[in-house]
Amino acid sequence: MVDDWLGDGMLLGINQLTGLLFAVERDRPAEVPDEVMRRWHRLLAVQRRVADQSEPAFIDQARRQGWSWERIADVLGLADAEAAERRQAALAAELARTHPSALPRPWLG
Repeated sequence: MVDDWLGDGMLLGINQLTGLLFAVERDRPAEVPDEVMRRWHRLLAVQRRVADQSEPAFIDQARRQGWSWERIADVLGLADAEAAERRQAALAAELARTHPSALPRPWLG
């Protein structure tokens, strides 16, 4: 559906989130169809959840490999080791908060 709406051969075949961003920034449409907006929101939520799951896994793996919190902070662009540890805790809290079982009603996307 998103690919159909994008329709531009230049944008086909790229990540849909990237395509949507390019399309609305380039064309500034007055309106995007509701179904495309719903799909866009779902893509955002799914990709955000994947990133929020992947980053702590990256940190855990780095720690198992002996990386210091300082090195992890540097790689993640954080100020210091304490910031990296706080980031890990914040991600854990966000994953718990956004877990489907914690939602007050089923998420329809």
